[in-house]
Amino acid sequence: MSSFSELYSHPEKPLELHLKNVKELSWKFLEDIPIEKLPIKKEHIKKLAQIITLSHDIGKSTTFFQDYLLKGEKRGEKETRHSLLSSIIAYYITKNSFSRENIPEDVKIFFPVIAFLTVKRHHGNFSDITIELDLDEEEKNLLKKQIDSIDEEKFEKLIKNLEDPNFQEISKEKLYSILEEVSKDIKILRLNMKRLSKQKSLDYYFLNNLLFSLLIDSDKSEVTIGKPERNLQEIPYIIVDAFKKTIKIEKKPINNLREKAYNEALSKEIDLSQKIYSLNLPTGLGKTFISLAFALKLREKIKKKLNYTPRIIYSLPFLSIIEQNAEVIEKILKDYFGKIDTTILLKHHHLADIYYKIDEKELEPDDAKILIEGWNSEIIITTFVQLFQTLLSNRNSNLRKLHRIFGSIIILDEVQSIPMKYWLLLREIFIGLVEKFNCYIIFSTATQPLIFQKDEMFNLVKGEDYFVQLNRTILIPNLSEVLSLEEFVERINFEPDKSYMFILNTINSAKTFYELLREKTKEDIIFLSSHVTPKERLERIEKIRNKKSRIVISTQLVEAGVDIDLDIVYRDIAPLDSINQSAGRCNRNWEKDIGEVDIFILKDERRKYASYIYDKILLEVTTDLLKKEEKIEEIKFINFIQDYFLEINDRKSHDISKNLLNAVYTLRYSGWTETEDKEQVGIENFKLIEEDYPKIDVFIELDEYAEELWKKYCNLKEIKDIYERRTEFQKIKGDFYKYVISVPTKIENLPPIVNGFGYVSKDNLEDFYSKITGYQAKAEILLW
Repeated sequence: MSSFSELYSHPEKPLELHLKNVKELSWKFLEDIPIEKLPIKKEHIKKLAQIITLSHDIGKSTTFFQDYLLKGEKRGEKETRHSLLSSIIAYYITKNSFSRENIPEDVKIFFPVIAFLTVKRHHGNFSDITIELDLDEEEKNLLKKQIDSIDEEKFEKLIKNLEDPNFQEISKEKLYSILEEVSKDIKILRLNMKRLSKQKSLDYYFLNNLLFSLLIDSDKSEVTIGKPERNLQEIPYIIVDAFKKTIKIEKKPINNLREKAYNEALSKEIDLSQKIYSLNLPTGLGKTFISLAFALKLREKIKKKLNYTPRIIYSLPFLSIIEQNAEVIEKILKDYFGKIDTTILLKHHHLADIYYKIDEKELEPDDAKILIEGWNSEIIITTFVQLFQTLLSNRNSNLRKLHRIFGSIIILDEVQSIPMKYWLLLREIFIGLVEKFNCYIIFSTATQPLIFQKDEMFNLVKGEDYFVQLNRTILIPNLSEVLSLEEFVERINFEPDKSYMFILNTINSAKTFYELLREKTKEDIIFLSSHVTPKERLERIEKIRNKKSRIVISTQLVEAGVDIDLDIVYRDIAPLDSINQSAGRCNRNWEKDIGEVDIFILKDERRKYASYIYDKILLEVTTDLLKKEEKIEEIKFINFIQDYFLEINDRKSHDISKNLLNAVYTLRYSGWTETEDKEQVGIENFKLIEEDYPKIDVFIELDEYAEELWKKYCNLKEIKDIYERRTEFQKIKGDFYKYVISVPTKIENLPPIVNGFGYVSKDNLEDFYSKITGYQAKAEILLW
């Protein structure tokens, strides 16, 4: 490269060096992605990535930006912005460069749009494409003003130093005509983009988001950590088997079934043309071991036959089971490798520690955060929220890691937790992933929802064989009457040698029932709900595992995957898939001949508790099915579950999925408008977890360590630099949030707000927080 242009992207970093580094990094990331049935070849995507990355910060060439960066002079906030000017250049070069390429005409039209959108929004979030494709007179005047300010000599040297023939005709003078040409083009393009809805294709959505993901991840990574290297260490699937041999396994029926299921799944011959798998087994039969081992075996074969190494993304619905499964997987890896770092195993959710280690070196929080949020690891353990709101999002922070999903093996554990209203939407997204980017998906669950039909998936085990052999529980529907909590507690008779779990539908009903049951039994009772801090919840779950208490009262948070085992479970009526998950906490390890799951319908003075939180149709279908028999043995559960999903699939509307799919087809990233004939929703309206009311985070100062954490948090305000302050908070974030719960803003007894959090001090603990039942809300909110 000749001498630098003396234009800079960041302090002490020449602009052309940053642009070329980002280009190289995007190419490197793209190499990991297998491209299948897209309308264009990978070489064309690589060329487009080249133009986008080399263009994305060219707008920083203005004197306005350079003076702001190097001298701290800010003559106008709008004048220092660089993305719009960069996007105009990206559009023009893309259009000219691909006009000569032999690619479909629709793609030729759309490629410049991708370049324009991704560069324009690389520091922000996507909006509706028809809003994005616009240049008003104020923006055009601003762009002319920015072009006027460019140092012609420095700009000429910058373009020369890019060493790319696509850019060599660009000059300061040329930018004025480029602005006029692009301004005319995009007005016409706004009309053309309306045709997208007729094509009903995911191609443009995936292409746009892929290029955006490559750009923003390369950009952020290059600025902070340079060029991260992938650790392509082999992880043989036999490590799971080796770990199992280190565990003392008793000879008993359930362990024999676990071993049989493991061997059946791992003995399957892998056909790489089959990309959707089902692991449908009763709860407690070792799905974590099986799904991980099979994914590793599949990974080995893909590497050998297809010449690329997929990442494994292990996704679960709840934080409690993420911690549980992550601990198991970490033990397996450490048993084989001796020690591992974060390049091999990464745990990512919104409360995870900002911790990233390469070999023996722990990275600074800023660098660690970039690597974590970019999913720079071989095995990523994460939540459904993180996964699905990366696949369906308009947000910069979510879309950044999207390219790491393409070409991966995705394990969806407890997949029944996905709301049915999104089944159709996610089915189409999953099909797009496997067909266009060679993803492999493993559905792991005891209650297989009808996202795909049985014949569309390859079954790793013959699930029916295990359901009919496993008869640990009997389900007893008591649905002839609706009981108050007081009436319900009178029906319960405790046997001295049995353990009991009560699962209630609302936290308020659980708290009331706790008081009634404690009065009746005088025994120690473990209480679990989201009113209780995460720290105490984990401690209590461990106490249940160790048989330290025989009575547990909980909300639904114990249903999916939490490894606890009690003799008798009482459950307030719920949808059948939830009841089945509740039954998975009963006689889980088959240590007794038979466990008992009793279903009741409970109410307050107004209505049934179930009606506050569950869909009416789901409850109706469940009740109708359960009323068919007085007692249902576990061997029959699978038939009831299949009938349940078939019935609700027939009765439930798929309108929400259809509306969101239309938003995906038309790149309507934002918006929520209603017309006479239909509702227009934007992709941003996809929310896996719906919040019914606004909440605030409250820190509960439970103990001396919490007190110490709070002091550290409050001292952060003394740090003047916002980025340094954020970095210091990342160091304590994981432990800090173990003492945080979310509280509805509508309750009467909100604690004082201190430094952005509700704060309950040790001195005021009794006024706000019970060490047994958690936060003491005074409100008419029945759910929380």
